[in-house]
Amino acid sequence: MANQEGELLVNLKTDYPDLVVDIGKIGDISKKQTSDKGKKQIKKLCTAVCAVLNSGGGIVRMESEDENYSLRAHGIGDNIEKNLRELMKPARISEYLKWGQRQNHLLLFVKTWSCGDPEQKTGAALGRICSPSTGLFFRCNTSVFPMSSGHAAEFLRKKRWNKDSDENGASAKKIRLDFDGGASDTSRNIEEDNIQDAVVCFLKRDRLMFGEVLDFTETTHIEFKNFATEDIVNYIKRTLQKYVSAFANTQGGCLIFGVDDDSTVVGSHHEVQKEALEKAVADTIASMLIHHFCGSRAGVQFETHILGVYEETGSLKGYVCAVRVKPFCCVAFGGKPESWMVTGDKIERLSLMRWIELMTDADPDLSALPDKFENELSLADGPPLIRPVYSKAGLPCVSELQESLYPVGSDEIKWQPEAICTELFSDYPGLRGLMKTQIQSRKKGILIFSRSWAVEIGSQKTQDVVCDALLVAKDAYPVLYTVVKEVSHAASEYSRDTARALKQKLVNDGGCAIKLCVLHQVLHLNDIQDQMEVEDSDIPQQDNQPELHSNSSLYPEDYTLTSSGISAFLRALVIVVLCFKSYLSDYLGCEIFNLLTLKQYELLSKNLHKTRELFVFGLPGTGKTIVALKNIERIRNIFQCSPTEILYICENTPLMKLVRNENCRSVTRAAFVKNTFPDVKYIMVDEAQNFRSEDDWYQYAQQLVKEKNGILWVFLDFFQSTHPFGCGLNISQLYPQEWLTKVVRNARHIYDVVFEQMRIILKERKNEAVIPYEVLERLFGEAQCAHSLPGSCIMKEDMETEEMLDYVSRQCHSYIQQGYPMKDIAILCSTYEAAESFREMLKNKLNTPDANKKCKVRLVLGQAENVSDDVIVIDSIRRFSGLERKLVFGIHPVPAQEEVASNLLLCLASRANTKLHVLYHKDNTFLRNDSLLLPRTVDSGMLHLYFK
Repeated sequence: MANQEGELLVNLKTDYPDLVVDIGKIGDISKKQTSDKGKKQIKKLCTAVCAVLNSGGGIVRMESEDENYSLRAHGIGDNIEKNLRELMKPARISEYLKWGQRQNHLLLFVKTWSCGDPEQKTGAALGRICSPSTGLFFRCNTSVFPMSSGHAAEFLRKKRWNKDSDENGASAKKIRLDFDGGASDTSRNIEEDNIQDAVVCFLKRDRLMFGEVLDFTETTHIEFKNFATEDIVNYIKRTLQKYVSAFANTQGGCLIFGVDDDSTVVGSHHEVQKEALEKAVADTIASMLIHHFCGSRAGVQFETHILGVYEETGSLKGYVCAVRVKPFCCVAFGGKPESWMVTGDKIERLSLMRWIELMTDADPDLSALPDKFENELSLADGPPLIRPVYSKAGLPCVSELQESLYPVGSDEIKWQPEAICTELFSDYPGLRGLMKTQIQSRKKGILIFSRSWAVEIGSQKTQDVVCDALLVAKDAYPVLYTVVKEVSHAASEYSRDTARALKQKLVNDGGCAIKLCVLHQVLHLNDIQDQMEVEDSDIPQQDNQPELHSNSSLYPEDYTLTSSGISAFLRALVIVVLCFKSYLSDYLGCEIFNLLTLKQYELLSKNLHKTRELFVFGLPGTGKTIVALKNIERIRNIFQCSPTEILYICENTPLMKLVRNENCRSVTRAAFVKNTFPDVKYIMVDEAQNFRSEDDWYQYAQQLVKEKNGILWVFLDFFQSTHPFGCGLNISQLYPQEWLTKVVRNARHIYDVVFEQMRIILKERKNEAVIPYEVLERLFGEAQCAHSLPGSCIMKEDMETEEMLDYVSRQCHSYIQQGYPMKDIAILCSTYEAAESFREMLKNKLNTPDANKKCKVRLVLGQAENVSDDVIVIDSIRRFSGLERKLVFGIHPVPAQEEVASNLLLCLASRANTKLHVLYHKDNTFLRNDSLLLPRTVDSGMLHLYFK
């Protein structure tokens, strides 16, 4: 791979399973670099280190031009160390950097940057990213200094969240910088105000005398500069921006060119023209980088005053140029920020917008949400690229999940997960013995098996890989063992690339901020395939196995895991394997993640080569659709197939459109039975309890996957059946089965309603042949709400239509005023026709003059297809199947088939996350179009009990 002059090369083909940046040859490393070439090489080194720090850590590799150079004998030159200290200030470089040498390569091992590293002993906060230069300046007494990364981050956040702006755009509550560069809200003292008054008088003068002493001095807000040089225009261009930045970002100030530090007037060179001074100032300030957090587009506001300087004889000697800078509403830069990241195989300088985004990024404020969440991974104390991770309050936290998923032996190496171990050892005799030869000297830790760790982290599996095993042990480097039947170059690349990707995931997704590496080793299975179970005391030694110790010298010793390092590693690993994008991401306008339950992850860990067909019975709110979609991702990575080969089938168009993505095709059941799908090999069927038997959909799906040895998983919830007919499945043959019984979607009071409706359904439909009663009874027996969030349920009976409209309108506006967006609300009716009528009536009511006067926010109404938009959805309960919203109104949930009345109420309740309103009409004139209202079959006493 050629390295062009000046280009920094990201090399992913080294022996290191890590991000490696090659910077080429560098001069005498042990001596001070004074030549231009040496300075450029050090600049290149610092740029590479900055990029690696910001990208999860890795290695910067270089070659010494001195072939006899020895790190141990000659060391590192002071100027290199000095530049690295300046780069990372105020962080201690010993916490992040470690030098090493391997053959003719000099290596700099770089730990990920972390703004909240618990090992940091510095008092000042670090910025979220490493920035050699922020381009921002501040005043400290009478001097201007560059802002450090940490102080710049604090300043930017305060500017971003300062909402009190006056009509000119400048903040009404001015922010100035303290002596240490931090931001504080303080006012000028009396002496400074007097000096400001003196400056105002000074600027009104029309002439100055050469050598006169002004009646004021330099202060935090006044700066003198002597510019007695012919090249005054270029001098202004070089120096003005940083002073304007410092003044504009604080309380403003005045920079006066042509006055000595002792307040003596000296003026400019006599050949400098007044117009040239004015133009130089205007052009320089106009070219400054600025960033607005408010809606303004205004630049830095300033005034230029040119005062003539005269000799005693009365002749003009030159000029004094005073630039008065007003406080700026947002952020003015004295130069472009310097910071780099690795993007693909390149190192790229961050744009201004991306730099500001990373510097000001913070955890979203979830305090106002009705759902309560626990922050598991915070932007305030992690690597630059992490995103916030939350678990729902009451659900197991990351540490509890880690204890269940990856328990660490105190005096042994635990082999996990047990189910995968059992299956692998049964399929591959000798695998257990092979692994024992690798870990015999380790006493504390865990060996985590997977059919492919690449798939676990979202990458593709190489087909000839038997399994991967990840060793996490005390006083050892983490190791990824890749077991193959035949050793090949592809297997070696897979193992190295997976180890590197896993390390990056642990840092950039899981937040692991320790000194970290993941070594890799390929193990050949075939040579011991015929061995039987090996006793601990009789472990075979294999001459053909590559020795791990040949790789163990790749990293410094402090990259081995301590007890606390094991905890940090496994905590990050839990986040990596259980994370999925939260529905809150769209709601909050930023990407955040939630965690799968252990049962959901167990389902996703199944061997898809063996589990070709599976029926997943799930109770309402247990995450069936999440599992189906995550399984589609795994199918793509395991079988390396195209999206056209994977089909997601559901009953309703709204859910089908929501699921449609780059990983698969999605269709409704009706479209599926009417069309041909010659490429389809893998099928996920969701909400199958509401399918129709006359279509023979199941036979068609079975035929498609059997012809190509594909996969068919069917997700069902017969408690949510919306019709009393068969769904096209032979109930007695729904095997193999898996169950999901932990409800994670609904608040406790809503879950209570769902639970009671399940009890009624079991009682009412006990003798029906269209539902698997025994299975449902056992599922019901295992049902549990996985958290304790209370939520609320309100039931209102005997309402007139007008009362319903008033109530819904009033409640919706109340929720909007409380801060809920319209996309949190759904209004669901028993039929599509009823929903259309109710939408039209509500729209008419909202458009009356009286309603427009009372309402500050115009409510926008939509259908279930608009569930991702910021609208209030009004649709039928059936068409909203598989979807959810925080706030749900149920409008007279009475079905056409009396036997599924309890099912329909359950379906309604299970759509609501936190608040549920159920409204019943008093008679058979529910809608103004005189549509038929069937008698209500729900037990009124039960409703009063459960809708409190």
